[in-house]
Amino acid sequence: MDILLGLLAVAIGAAICFAGLRLWFWLLPILGFVVGFVGGAAVVTWLFGDGFLSSALGVVVGIVVGIGAALISYLWWYVGAILAAGSAGSALGTTLFATIGIDSSVLLFIIGLLFAAAFIVGALILALPVYVVVVNTALAGATVIIAGLLLMFDEVQRSEIGTMAAWERIDGNWLLWLGWVVLAGAGIAAQLSAMRRVTLPDDRWTRVPVAA
Repeated sequence: MDILLGLLAVAIGAAICFAGLRLWFWLLPILGFVVGFVGGAAVVTWLFGDGFLSSALGVVVGIVVGIGAALISYLWWYVGAILAAGSAGSALGTTLFATIGIDSSVLLFIIGLLFAAAFIVGALILALPVYVVVVNTALAGATVIIAGLLLMFDEVQRSEIGTMAAWERIDGNWLLWLGWVVLAGAGIAAQLSAMRRVTLPDDRWTRVPVAA
C-alpha cells in the first residue's frame, strides 16, 4: 500500500511541479481538497496527539474540510492560488526552522501558520496570480515528489504524513535538500517557458470553466 501511495504521490507531484500552470484550473478542486484534507487532519493530530489519520475523527474532519476547500476553490479560482501560497509558506517556514534545530511540533505548527499567513497576505497584495501559481505549484509539487519517494522507500510511514517527518529527513540529508531545490527550480523554469500559452482571467473572484 505504501508503495502505491508513494507512486501516486510522485505522479501527482510531478504533474503539479512541472505543469501546474497549464493544469491549474483542472487541479483547483483537487488541490483545494488535498490542502483542506491534510490541514484538517493535521489540526486534529496536533490537538489530540494521535498519529496522522490514525483516528476516525481525523479522517472525517479532513474529508469535511477538504470538500469545503475544494468547493470554494472551484467557485473562486484565486482561492486556489491563496491556498497554494499558504501551503508553500507553511512548508518553507517549518523547513527553515527545523533546519536550525527547532524540533517542537507545537512550535513548528505555529511557525507554519505564521508563514502561511504571510504568504497569503503577499499573494493578495502583490496580485500577481500567474507567478503565485507557478512558484507555489513548483514548490508544492517538489515537496510531494520527495515525500512520495520517502514513503516508497520506507523512510517515512503513513502515520507520519502531515507531520514534519519528511522535512526532518530532508534536513538530515543534503542530497534530499538539493533534490528538492533542483526539482522546484526545474518546475519553475518549465512553467515559465509555457506561460505564454496560458491566460488567467482578470477577475480573481470568479469561477473559471475547465475549457479555459
